[in-house]
Amino acid sequence: MGADKPSKPEQSALSAIESSGLTALIERAQTLDSLDCSLRRRLPKALAKQCRLANQSPDKLVFQVSNPVWKNKLRLHSQELLQHANALGLLAQEIVIKIDPDFKPRDEK
Repeated sequence: MGADKPSKPEQSALSAIESSGLTALIERAQTLDSLDCSLRRRLPKALAKQCRLANQSPDKLVFQVSNPVWKNKLRLHSQELLQHANALGLLAQEIVIKIDPDFKPRDEK
């Protein structure tokens, strides 16, 4: 009376993700996170904690900050960020900075 062993939860979750079509979304999120970490490493520590890369398209990078003070400080580093992005192979020509009052700073990785 041997019952079949249930499949491992990790395998079930991975197959569910693959069959749902979320793989591309997860890969996009991982790519943005990796790019975010790389770009923020170029910033002063205090500023790096107060912003995040929210989106990336072929010609622009979109960052989020919690208030106008951090927006202005990040704007001062926009050329440096664009140069680093270009060195990484991105063709970004513009940085857009959006204020999100609900943004919560995160600790460095």
